[in-house]
Amino acid sequence: MNKGMWLIGTIAMLFALTGCSDDGAGPSDNEATCGLSTTLLEFGSVAVGHETTMTFTIENTGEDTLSGTVTETSDDFLIVGEASYSLDADASDTFTVRFMPTSLGDKTCAMETGSSRCGSLQCTGTGGAHYYVDAASGLDTNPGTSEEPFKTITHAVSVVGSDSIIGVLPGTYNTALGETFPITLKQGQMLIGDIPNKGLGAAATAIYGSGDVSSAQYDDNLAAIVGADMATVTGFDISAPYKISTFGIYAADAAMTISDNSFTSTITSLYGGIRVSGNGATVITHNDFLTSAYGVYSAVCTGGMLISENDFQTMTVPVDLTGAANNTVICGNTFEGSGQNGIRVRDGHPLIEDNIFNKPGGYRNSGAIFCWSETANPTIRRNTFICVRGIHIDSALSPDMGTADDPGENDFTGITAVSINHSGTAALVAIGNTWPHNPPFCGGDIVVDTGTVKWGTGADEECP
Repeated sequence: MNKGMWLIGTIAMLFALTGCSDDGAGPSDNEATCGLSTTLLEFGSVAVGHETTMTFTIENTGEDTLSGTVTETSDDFLIVGEASYSLDADASDTFTVRFMPTSLGDKTCAMETGSSRCGSLQCTGTGGAHYYVDAASGLDTNPGTSEEPFKTITHAVSVVGSDSIIGVLPGTYNTALGETFPITLKQGQMLIGDIPNKGLGAAATAIYGSGDVSSAQYDDNLAAIVGADMATVTGFDISAPYKISTFGIYAADAAMTISDNSFTSTITSLYGGIRVSGNGATVITHNDFLTSAYGVYSAVCTGGMLISENDFQTMTVPVDLTGAANNTVICGNTFEGSGQNGIRVRDGHPLIEDNIFNKPGGYRNSGAIFCWSETANPTIRRNTFICVRGIHIDSALSPDMGTADDPGENDFTGITAVSINHSGTAALVAIGNTWPHNPPFCGGDIVVDTGTVKWGTGADEECP
């Protein structure tokens, strides 16, 4: 055997041993092959919260069936509709990609076709705004474009119209820069900072200051920002000089969205994060609160709120509800650090569910949830309590902590003292919960003054 024949035979043997084939040299006539209409979708600039779409096509240019599932790697880009495909010979399928930027700046996405024969394509776009503010390079005499931004937020919100999106670049926006407080938004205006970092990126996007809130109902309040109906504030470090009744954001009769902010200050303590009043259904979500007195203070809020997935750290009362509507929902939050309570309910019938009260040494007196008065009757479901005291009921009529048909599913196993302290006279139900002891100790896990707490479905499963 000559050397050439030996080499060919050796290569053939290696392919056989390793399971390799010579398909990589090119598909045979009856194999599936792929035709991809493009490898790049360029969406350009789209305002945050808005959307646009583009399409691409996958075609089977071979004979065997070509199949796969298109997947994306970014929250800003999404396949609209069915993502899977199975194509016979010469068949094709068109896919729609939606670009809806969640924050300012350039966005990219690797869109995988789900088939090695098709490969992948790239999607690019930019999260933009209608107007821009830049403390470093802006001028209030500019038109507010990305190339010629405004300098102050105060000027921007005053000269642009309702429903405008205002992108704010990193910087400290305070009186020294030329801001006038409180910064008062118009209806539908969206104020966008550094959303991914909640205003605390390598260079902070900080609003620092306060001014009198002109409100007939609460004219003694100070705030950095005064909200408006359908307005949005997102992506800022919001703080103010310490003073009683100073809040980061004041929202009166405003169904606005407040998300992805840090209510704190590296300079001095902020008294309160958000004060809500009136008939506005405010959405408060994904914020970090590190304030001295209050996180969210609801003063005669009849419109209801959604308070979800926030982190409440060091403050006296993280959430305080008075005059709260029955459709207020407090869910998925984490309460940690020091304080008197986690949630203080003075009025209304809010739904409190899926929260974590993680304060091993805290809540010694009033409990993680404090039902203060006869009109404080929350529904309490699936919360986790890691603290000294769980639920303290003063004189509330009928807080719902679980029924036979709708178990509470609250986890009190992390309680080191009292899970439920009932100081009222009513007969309460707390069925379907997990207690530090099984069954719960009356006088230990559940402490009752003159009323009763029914913790099970049996005739004798109640305290005292």
